[in-house]
Amino acid sequence: MFVCETPSTSTMSGFSYNKWDNIELSDDESDLHPNIDKESWFRMKHRSRIEREENEDAEVKKIAELTKDDTARLNIIQKQLARIKAGEADDDAADDLEALDGEGAELSAVIAMRNKRVADIKERRSWNMENICSVKESKTIVNSHETKSLAASDFVPTGETEKRLEENKASKAAEDAAAPAAKATSSTTAAMSATAVVPKAKVEVAAGPLESHDVPGARENFSVMSYNDFVLKHEDLLEKYSVLTDMDQSKKCLFQNCDILLHEHAQNYMLLSCLEDEMNSKRARCDKVCRQSQILSHIQELGVSMKRDPRDVVLPLFARLEEKKHFEAFIEQVGEFKKRIYARAVDKRKEMDTERQMEEEEAAPLGPGGLNPFAVLRSLPQTLQDAFESQDMERLQQVLGEMDPKEAKKCMKKCVDSGLWVASDPSVLDGEEEEDDEDEKDEVAAQRNDEEID
Repeated sequence: MFVCETPSTSTMSGFSYNKWDNIELSDDESDLHPNIDKESWFRMKHRSRIEREENEDAEVKKIAELTKDDTARLNIIQKQLARIKAGEADDDAADDLEALDGEGAELSAVIAMRNKRVADIKERRSWNMENICSVKESKTIVNSHETKSLAASDFVPTGETEKRLEENKASKAAEDAAAPAAKATSSTTAAMSATAVVPKAKVEVAAGPLESHDVPGARENFSVMSYNDFVLKHEDLLEKYSVLTDMDQSKKCLFQNCDILLHEHAQNYMLLSCLEDEMNSKRARCDKVCRQSQILSHIQELGVSMKRDPRDVVLPLFARLEEKKHFEAFIEQVGEFKKRIYARAVDKRKEMDTERQMEEEEAAPLGPGGLNPFAVLRSLPQTLQDAFESQDMERLQQVLGEMDPKEAKKCMKKCVDSGLWVASDPSVLDGEEEEDDEDEKDEVAAQRNDEEID
């Protein structure tokens, strides 16, 4: 039997704490009988308490019914007495005054006795696991049977990207149309300015992952249009989450916006944002975004391991990260992810430089002979390429002197036609095409002779 070490009454608050003086536990071993099995003793005590409480509840219920009837009769008697005393009743009723007083006093005594009995039952009843607490309010929340998908392929484009592209085209057309008017005289321009249509501001459309960067691990099962529409719709929230530094704020933001931040498009946005920040030399922001991106990745991995929806494991993940060993492991993985982003940014810069160089080479003006100078330079032997790039005349002459005269003459003819070389005496290169044709004829004739011999 567990007894609380509290005073029976409190003189300070005037509240009685007697109900806490005696708490009955069915598994209390302090009064265990030595000759009865422990489990049987516990079950017997529990059954005895249940039966006793049921009998007491039945008695209280019966007392309440009797008290209700007696109280109704007492109210009638009190009203009759009040009318008699006020002189509103007839003479016959006045003769019953003494009888009514006696009946009223008897009913009052009986009701008081019954109330005392109920109070004794409640005060004597010990507290136990079944009655020590009670439910004051109950609330049931039923989630919607429709759950938003987090897959990129299920996101329906909103059409915002197409709308902005059309606005861009309209703005450019308006600018092109307004360009000739700018060349008019100042007086004409001033006269037209009152009715001129001002073009809308040019809106830049966010580039999708398939158009901008190729991040290792980024999923490609979504369209650029769908991704762009998602980013245009939720960019403010994505940017806000990307730079959060406090774990509690990140947990709150994720918990409130899990349908958006745990979406597949959002994760790709975080990956591309990391890479873009590093390529733009924003290392501090890149580190923040890397950590926030890894939180999303860990939620996805935990959801897979637990076979639960990622939205259901947001709070469990942050509860796990409060443990030191898990948090240290998380920080270590964030560091590894940063290294991969740094390395990828270096490679991406090289790829972009190479691509830009190729575009510039393709757009380069052709030489007098209609050849592209960069294409001709790449087709030359490596020693000759190095000589041209060094712009050393002596080295160029030395390389040409070491080459076969026909091959050297052929290469220099290409250089002249592409504009890489300006010959002081173009007649030196004349007749090269005829010689090439004769060489080809000789080769064809030699092949025919070999076939005839065979």
